[in-house]
Amino acid sequence: MKHKPFKDLKVLELSSVLAGPLAGSFFAEGCAEVLKVEHPVSGDVTRSWRTKGESSDSPISAYYASANTYKNVVRKDLRSEEGRFWLEEQLASTDLLIENFKLADLEKFNLSPKSVASRHPHLVHIRLVGFASQPERLAYDVVVQAETGFMHMNGDPSSDPTRMPVALMDVLASGQIRSAALSALYSRERGTTGIYSEVSLELCGVAALINRATNYLMNGTEQNRLGSAHPNIAPYGDILTLKSGRQIVLAIGNDSQFEGLCKVLDLVHLLATPQFATNASRVKHRESLLAFLQEKASMLNDVEALMSELTSNKVPAGIIRPLSEVFAPGSAASNHLIEEEISGANRKVVKPSSIAYSTTVFGK
Repeated sequence: MKHKPFKDLKVLELSSVLAGPLAGSFFAEGCAEVLKVEHPVSGDVTRSWRTKGESSDSPISAYYASANTYKNVVRKDLRSEEGRFWLEEQLASTDLLIENFKLADLEKFNLSPKSVASRHPHLVHIRLVGFASQPERLAYDVVVQAETGFMHMNGDPSSDPTRMPVALMDVLASGQIRSAALSALYSRERGTTGIYSEVSLELCGVAALINRATNYLMNGTEQNRLGSAHPNIAPYGDILTLKSGRQIVLAIGNDSQFEGLCKVLDLVHLLATPQFATNASRVKHRESLLAFLQEKASMLNDVEALMSELTSNKVPAGIIRPLSEVFAPGSAASNHLIEEEISGANRKVVKPSSIAYSTTVFGK
């Protein structure tokens, strides 16, 4: 990349699995020098997390590759005297430390926050924990999805609670680690020293509940499973299946967009129906509305033609695509990939960039 926002920034990554490594990749892709420390024998546990049928010939898995690019990796036993001495040397020249050690290990590695701040006041120290109130409790992503309400809300009304298909809590926590780090680095530029931030998967999940939280906190409304439907808007998240079997999802946010949808599906008469005149009434009568929409959709074959017509009428909707289409040649996703050859890995890393924005520098 031409813009190198983190050039000359030194990051020491003592974290494993996903949230911390994703944050480390963000800084590495911004041209920071990121040194990732792994266990001398087993390395990062995600090296062994392989999909069914994935070859074990390479020392890295596709999962590991998803969160580790442009890093220098070293194997160190930080429990040993030699390892602790090496770590102390590294901290002296490091700008940002990212770790997810247990509290007991912080003492073993001489990484207790107050002690680190006194010895290395220039250092920004970010620690990831699982549960804010139980920092020693093991907290894998699906456990936190369950404990923060996401699984209870996710899935079809007739199904069991369902986890999100990616480690959403880790992804959210990675964003919070980046935010904490950037805020601290900015404060350091203004003279603040000894900065320590603690990010918990639990509170990242709670913060991400947004309107689902306020629906409950302000209205006392329990958030039950609605499939992909939105509790406040209709038709939003509702899925239409065409005669061809292809599906689209609707995201109608106002009356004007609903009018456009009715026009495209030749259902203009619904606009004069009191049950569908406003968003509030459409939410109340969602099932009967969806029946009208689905009846028309089931007569159509060409999903691309339908999407073209919806787009031209300013109707928000999207085709439900498999990854083979998402990453098809020429797609936005296919043009936003990182490829990296890792020495000794016996395979090329291919992954979406951790940086999902573009920057133009108009000055010097």
